[in-house]
Amino acid sequence: MWKRTTKVLLIYLFLFGTLFVVEPLTVNACSCAGPPSIEDQLNPKTAIFKGKLLSLKKSVNGMIWSSAEVKAQFEVKTIWKGTLSSQTTVYTALSSASCGYEGFEVNEEYIVFAYGDPDRLETGLCEGTKTTASAQGDLKALGAGYEPSMITIHQVDNRSVIIVLVLAISLTLLVLLVLSLRRRRR
Repeated sequence: MWKRTTKVLLIYLFLFGTLFVVEPLTVNACSCAGPPSIEDQLNPKTAIFKGKLLSLKKSVNGMIWSSAEVKAQFEVKTIWKGTLSSQTTVYTALSSASCGYEGFEVNEEYIVFAYGDPDRLETGLCEGTKTTASAQGDLKALGAGYEPSMITIHQVDNRSVIIVLVLAISLTLLVLLVLSLRRRRR
């Protein structure tokens, strides 16, 4: 009995002792492969622009903190890729641990590399987004861009225009049909 108790005690002491000897590794939830070249950035991105950050709004989409996001509203100054109005919204994860871009500050200018649907642009830690002060090399490589269209943020999207046109045409046809039926009755 004594041998068995000693054996169990030695095993527990060994395991407990290794906790102080073994150093935990630092693990990053999000790590970037390295800064991509401008040429590598152009193809996969939906939009590349320079703009002044107007507002930041943090929102939590669910019970899990990592699902929280930041909504960044920009005044667009120069565009190199994409079709943007004078103001646009870009989303990012709240934390850099979830590959979100944490460096946004209101009233600062940024060069933003965004991906995703044009109606919901997103950026992140590994996308190349940075302040214009630290992006002089990128700005030089991109060259002259173009100004945004003068469409306001309250612009009507194409689907709304199509729906209104279809409704107008349908209403016109209905009125013509009613008038035609009245003339036949006389």
